[in-house]
Amino acid sequence: MGEKVNPRSKSRKFAELLDNHFTIPGTKIKVGLDPLLGLVSGIGDLAGATLSIYFMIYAAMMGASSSVLIRMFLNILADLTIGSIPVLGDVFDVAWKANLRNANLLEKLEQDQDKTETESSILNWILLIVLIAILIGVIIVVIWLTTIAWNRLFG
Repeated sequence: MGEKVNPRSKSRKFAELLDNHFTIPGTKIKVGLDPLLGLVSGIGDLAGATLSIYFMIYAAMMGASSSVLIRMFLNILADLTIGSIPVLGDVFDVAWKANLRNANLLEKLEQDQDKTETESSILNWILLIVLIAILIGVIIVVIWLTTIAWNRLFG
């Protein structure tokens, strides 16, 4: 008879493949398929993010709350958006390791669902506040730059 495989170990192995499978020669830096795909301009980061969706699907099948799914999505979104920036994004991809973060969330979810959901809710609120602050800052900068441009052109 076939041996039953623990899904958690499958998720961990998949995360390792995506984020930590290879060691850069002469260093202790580990990379996986995700950062390597990110080197392909345009579609590489999108391909990596598509593979990363596995963790969200598995969490949803486990009955994870929306706060946990949002947290996983934000890990993937950060990896995709910042990872798309040439050079800086490649360095970020190696350091961020969104798939390992999401595999850790899956493991925490299996161990203590209530605690993981509470932590995710708190983190999501903090992130929302930070994003609103950034948005307000961008609006202020845009208004300021528009005022400067207006004054130079018409003032």
